[in-house]
Amino acid sequence: MNLLDKPMITKDTFQAMEDMSYFIHSLIFDDLLIVAQKETNCFVLKSDEGLIVIDAIWPCEDAYNAIISAIKNIGWNPDDIKKLVLTHGHLDHTGCGKWFVEHYRAKTYLSKTDDDFWQNNPLRTDIQKDFDIDVYVQHGDIISLGNKSIYVFETPGHTPGGLSYIFNVSENGIEYKAALWGGSAPPMDLHGIATYMKSLDYFIEQTEKHNVEVVLSNHTAFDNGIERIKYSQKRMRYMPNIYVIGQNNVRKYFQVFRNLCYEKLKGIVNN
Repeated sequence: MNLLDKPMITKDTFQAMEDMSYFIHSLIFDDLLIVAQKETNCFVLKSDEGLIVIDAIWPCEDAYNAIISAIKNIGWNPDDIKKLVLTHGHLDHTGCGKWFVEHYRAKTYLSKTDDDFWQNNPLRTDIQKDFDIDVYVQHGDIISLGNKSIYVFETPGHTPGGLSYIFNVSENGIEYKAALWGGSAPPMDLHGIATYMKSLDYFIEQTEKHNVEVVLSNHTAFDNGIERIKYSQKRMRYMPNIYVIGQNNVRKYFQVFRNLCYEKLKGIVNN
């Protein structure tokens, strides 16, 4: 079987990040909802004291409405939203956060480095930073709400202050450790790639230390995201949870990002 070693990323991939004509969602664990646009994911983690939104897609009210609609659709209450946790300071992740702040007074979390980066290096000059960060988190911090704890790891490379997270999810009373790699595509320059790979190697070590069996991506291109959500929507009770891949396959998942780095390094050498 001819399996892919890296995702197919084209100009259309990046253009689709701003296309708000399509949304899909599924409850992938008893306490974790995924909401996706064509290329970007948002996660909602349920604790016994409220909801934590992780990343917020694009700064468009349609994206906000899609997330709220998904929360209602699975029987959760949007009024329980307490926190908005961001992986990094790109618009397709800070996204529609201002509405969570305005409507639910969600407390916001990001690194100080990437808050500055978001302010001073916008992906689009016509879209300005539109909400404040309440809590600057850094390496080793824990973001807690009720029975949920999100462990914070600094993983610069994709952005200067990018963050990755490890937290528990559960299904039918069984708990799993899940990892969210906060920086997707590696940068274009040699120094940036070196920083990215150092962060990647460190985070892989942490996933092994924490016995991570679930990997989550904030972009659908890196994990067949849309297909996995569609599977989860129609999954029968006897079928396995497609997000539980085991520790060996977690390592294989991260190899995808190494392969992207190798490809960019080859391009730099050839030029």
